Amino acid sequence: MLIRYSDWKNPTDGAYAFPLRTAPPRLPAVGERTEVSEVEAAVFSAEDAARFAQRIDRWTGPEDLFDGAQPYATVQRWFEERPWSRRLGIDSVEAVLRGTVLVLRSPQGQTDFLMRDHHTLDAVLYQYAATGQLPRRMFHADRHSDWCTDSFLEARRPPQAATWWRLLEGLKRPVSGAPVLREADVLFTTALAQRRHGMVGREIGASTRVPGCVDSTQLGWEQVLDRPELEDTDWVSLDLDYFQPAAQLRLTGGLIRDARFASLMARATVRLFVLSPQFGRGGDKIPEWTLQGTRSASLRLLNLLRR
Repeated sequence: MLIRYSDWKNPTDGAYAFPLRTAPPRLPAVGERTEVSEVEAAVFSAEDAARFAQRIDRWTGPEDLFDGAQPYATVQRWFEERPWSRRLGIDSVEAVLRGTVLVLRSPQGQTDFLMRDHHTLDAVLYQYAATGQLPRRMFHADRHSDWCTDSFLEARRPPQAATWWRLLEGLKRPVSGAPVLREADVLFTTALAQRRHGMVGREIGASTRVPGCVDSTQLGWEQVLDRPELEDTDWVSLDLDYFQPAAQLRLTGGLIRDARFASLMARATVRLFVLSPQFGRGGDKIPEWTLQGTRSASLRLLNLLRR
């Protein structure tokens, strides 16, 4: 059978296309907890909500044992609205590790998401359900690109945390049907420190792949901060494994000190802070899916980035 070119679709225009519906936003109250299935039901039709739940996978957390239990191994499925605070305590890190995304909204209208796993689509959907807002452009700093090819989507049920960049094109804006964000709308910076004593696991060399529209020779933070599109960027995504372990921070710490980054962080509408606790001591492939590094180190970095 002949297949016409006009019939061919990218996965994000076919099986992984999820049109958002227009609905009145509802801002949850401080202290309110929302399960991710409630978010899906609010932003999609019933058919698309079921299809999204069926097709998009979510990681489980670290499998650390505490008195025979595994409190972190749960899937990250809950959002909880918390009072705005510039400085967090270790209890916040513990809640995030146990699979709850903490949402903090400033009096000036800025929203911070504190996440364990990089489930960016969930954050986009939650913010849309709560405020009606969708991102225009995103700055994304990460040691892993979280981008995949069409063939990867077609071959398996993709984990959201490792494929969200590509999957964002599948989320379609109401009315226009345009992607919420195109691949080119993500300003990605990455860096990888040389292996040092104390790092765990191994680097597999495939974690910083980028789409063809991205110049892979221009991925340093200095180069990305020079891009004119930064002025139109309203979402910031920071994975803590970009700054951890210490060898990474020595390589990337200049970003935190740069005035352009400070300005971006101050004006961003939404900021995602992702702990990625499995990768806190380096490595793409680690011997055990457990917490690496310390909670206190993650907390210090989190408070530094949110200052």
